[in-house]
Amino acid sequence: MGANRQPFGAYEKSNYAAQAKAVLMHKTYEFVSQLPAQTALERIEGLLSKEGVEYKADNLSIASVRTPFALLSFDRKLYSSTDHRSNWTGLNPFIYISGVVVRCEEVDRVFTKVTVRINRLRTFLWVAFWIACSLLAASAMPEPGGAIQVIGVACAAWFGIVSFLGGYLIKKEIADSLTN
Repeated sequence: MGANRQPFGAYEKSNYAAQAKAVLMHKTYEFVSQLPAQTALERIEGLLSKEGVEYKADNLSIASVRTPFALLSFDRKLYSSTDHRSNWTGLNPFIYISGVVVRCEEVDRVFTKVTVRINRLRTFLWVAFWIACSLLAASAMPEPGGAIQVIGVACAAWFGIVSFLGGYLIKKEIADSLTN
């Protein structure tokens, strides 16, 4: 074998790893709206503007350029504005994601297919932060209690940040902006 050649199957394994990483990192949702594509896009632009997301619009798509970031709980960007409360938690879910891409496509001149792709890198970093904090606290605890704490914090962070804030809540806000 030459120095630049990979063993048989090495490419496929690395390609599968890259695909798995992409599937985990990005979450895609699809909606069907009765609004025309341009109207649906304008409503989504309004939602993103209200939530503090900077975006670039092109033809029938929107790509975020910068999502808001809040580190401390008293930062006003962490919460939805008082005149625009788009979810029951009052939290701005766009704080927890790295980016969002929205594409609209007209179907049969009656419906619009809306595809939302969310980059969840920031959500995974938040989960890693909370797991690291719980590992630090667990190091001072007896073994069964520390292990239970780490597992509990990891599960709560995964379901709370990745599944709920970085997925469901964004999907719900965009779907609600298309129906209201």
